[in-house]
Amino acid sequence: MSVSTPELPAAIGVDLGGTKIEATLFGSDMTARDTRRRPTPRESYADLLGALEDEVSRLRHKSGVTDLPVGIGLPGLVDAQSGVSVCANLVADGHALARDLTARIGGRVVVANDCKCFALSEACGGAGAGRARVFGLILGTGLGGGLCQDGKLVLGLNGLPGEIGHVALPAHLVARHDLPLVVCGCGRTGCMETLVSGTGMARLAKALTGRERGGPEIAAAPDEPENARILHVWSALAAELLHSLQLHIDPDCIVLGGGLSNIAGLESRLADALKAAALPSVRLPEIVKPAFGDSSGGRGAALLSLQPNERDMP
Repeated sequence: MSVSTPELPAAIGVDLGGTKIEATLFGSDMTARDTRRRPTPRESYADLLGALEDEVSRLRHKSGVTDLPVGIGLPGLVDAQSGVSVCANLVADGHALARDLTARIGGRVVVANDCKCFALSEACGGAGAGRARVFGLILGTGLGGGLCQDGKLVLGLNGLPGEIGHVALPAHLVARHDLPLVVCGCGRTGCMETLVSGTGMARLAKALTGRERGGPEIAAAPDEPENARILHVWSALAAELLHSLQLHIDPDCIVLGGGLSNIAGLESRLADALKAAALPSVRLPEIVKPAFGDSSGGRGAALLSLQPNERDMP
């Protein structure tokens, strides 16, 4: 009689957002074995550390491994040298989260930008599997991404590869459609994020039609004349973003994530728009939906905690 061997636990991945913490225990094949959500504490940093400690301790106890590695993805950047987070919507802003949580729970704790975690997940066993250079592009409340080469994140000097939302809007499209130049959260004016992100699409709709409407409303009736115009201009802007990506990074594959990626047929729409914007006679990257959906960021954070510590992820 054969006896099956229980799947060994591998790591814990935490998706830390402004409103919720989702902590997941992943097995050795990177499938989720246990997951739980709870509201993100917003009153104090100590409360946030306590909530993270509770979730990690629960999953470590369940796994039977007291020092199981932990990866945390958050909406912000982490300085490579100091470990200090810069994130607008979390009380972790200005704190070295990995260091402080490690002091409470022990083991290895890695903290990374959530877009970069998404990219790593999709490059390793996800929609970008088998591709040498994969870019994960998050089209959500904000606009950002991450770059993977041969299954590893490309970090750069400051952890900036993937911060594509802060590329400038194309002047010819701004002038042609009389688009607004808005101050971005980064402090610069006219960043791509201000019109191409999910909140940016609503701003774009107001500029083009005089009426606010969000991505879900536009996606529900894409052939309605005003919605069709919004999607046409938005796609042209997004194609310029992808063209910049191709000129600077030349990825094999672009994996779309975030709320706007749920628009039906978005990958085909963007592929057509990029074909019109790209240099002639170049091979275009494949544009695809993610394999792991909303859980991809937590999975990527767990993967990151298992990779060699060449330099912890900024």
